Amino acid sequence: MKHAILRTLTIILAVTISACGWHLRGAPKNFPPGSKLYIATEDPRSELAESITRLLQTSGLPLAESPIEADFTLTIHKEIERKRTVSVDAQGRASEYELITSAEYSVRDNTGRDLLTNAKADIYRTLEWDDDEVVSKGEEERLQREEMRRELIGRIIDRLRRLDISAPVTDNPATP
Repeated sequence: MKHAILRTLTIILAVTISACGWHLRGAPKNFPPGSKLYIATEDPRSELAESITRLLQTSGLPLAESPIEADFTLTIHKEIERKRTVSVDAQGRASEYELITSAEYSVRDNTGRDLLTNAKADIYRTLEWDDDEVVSKGEEERLQREEMRRELIGRIIDRLRRLDISAPVTDNPATP
């Protein structure tokens, strides 16, 4: 009896999920079959580039070992993590911070044509601070930064999915 109910619920869940359009997100499907992406960064120790590389490798997008063998190049120009004070307590100490994680990036094809220029992704979070709980608040900040990096990667991958490979696209209208 329990197995029949569980099987019925599983079927209902599968039908509901497929009906709403939900699917696992993998590599961008807009790149031509067999094309390779190279990920370049101006910071050789870029955690963001390493994370994007791992994600795309596990999702099946072929990655090039060098820019010469790549059909497309994703260049991460800047990764920025900032923290600014949002509010202070009666003693003038910070009681709330805004955490900001950003990346500037571009995409170019192997002919040198810019498909995406000066794109920027920003993630913002608020962190309440208590000087009496420095260790736990520090750990909370670290966990929020990890979550923000994952969200930033998701935004970059989503932007790659929306690239029109057949026509040049610029995000910055001031760029010629």
